[in-house]
Amino acid sequence: MVGQDLPQTAVRQARRLRKRSNRLARRITLLWRANAGSDFADSYAAIMPALFASLDQAQQATAADSAAATPEAMRELDGHPLYAQYPVDPRQWVGVDGAGYDTLDDMWGAVVAGKQAVKKGLDEQIALKIIEDQLQQRARTILADTSRSASAMAARSRRHTAVWVRALTPPSCGRCVILAGQPSGAKAFERHPRCDCIAVYATRMPDNACADPRAWLDRLDDRQLARTLGSRANARAYRDGADLNALVNAYRRKGSVSAAQAWDRRIKYTTESTTRRGYASHRMIDAGYAKDFVKAGGRSTRVDRPRLMPETIYQIAGSDHDKALRLLHNYGWLN
Repeated sequence: MVGQDLPQTAVRQARRLRKRSNRLARRITLLWRANAGSDFADSYAAIMPALFASLDQAQQATAADSAAATPEAMRELDGHPLYAQYPVDPRQWVGVDGAGYDTLDDMWGAVVAGKQAVKKGLDEQIALKIIEDQLQQRARTILADTSRSASAMAARSRRHTAVWVRALTPPSCGRCVILAGQPSGAKAFERHPRCDCIAVYATRMPDNACADPRAWLDRLDDRQLARTLGSRANARAYRDGADLNALVNAYRRKGSVSAAQAWDRRIKYTTESTTRRGYASHRMIDAGYAKDFVKAGGRSTRVDRPRLMPETIYQIAGSDHDKALRLLHNYGWLN
């Protein structure tokens, strides 16, 4: 879903949520840095009153904003007003995280992460920074979950058949872009840490509510596109017609993209789509780049040669654009 195709109410709501989340993160940072010490538990206890006063206030403001904005966004999409069958009280989200646990326990997890870091032998200052980052991230996630949950209840209070459409609040990463505009039922979409994508609810899917992710990407300049897709080479491959899902999914598993020394050069490769079921592996065998499948741990098998990333492909091809396109095709990047 492209930003300018969203209901303007939803766009403004997303901006307010981002600003509120940023303010809360800054507040938490200042609190922690002013009280952080060698006793992590005591430091946490010292900031608790101010921390949870700020978090509770932000949650209630977020829930109220989402509950008020959602019906208006639905009206903009559906073309007619919808009236609530039951009231939505923003206070019910205060003090509760997205999984239904007390926010006190959720935020304490940051201290646990710091203690675990010390047990692993990390320096105390590093552990304190880990706690700081965790406190910020957890608070941001709590606000995002509050917004989505309040929006869902406000939507269902008006039409139980309402479904959400995943929407971007740019700048967004490639993982979010390829899911933009996808509708679903009651199940919330998965997110990565600090994801601030929103759900826009509707009782039907109007034509202007969904957009091909390419419609968003094609509006970006080269720098923005490289940032979204992970590298300048990936951006160039996309411009050359590479499959968007293939480029993004190359990174979907931790460690799936690696570097190695081969063929007298340093290469970047991915293990994605290199099993017997992967289309890239069969492209590589058909082109003669790989010979067969070999054991890759357990019962899984992969092709016996690395699947080169676009970065290495463009290095090999040099100024020969036709060769680059051929290599992109044979390594499964082009359809």
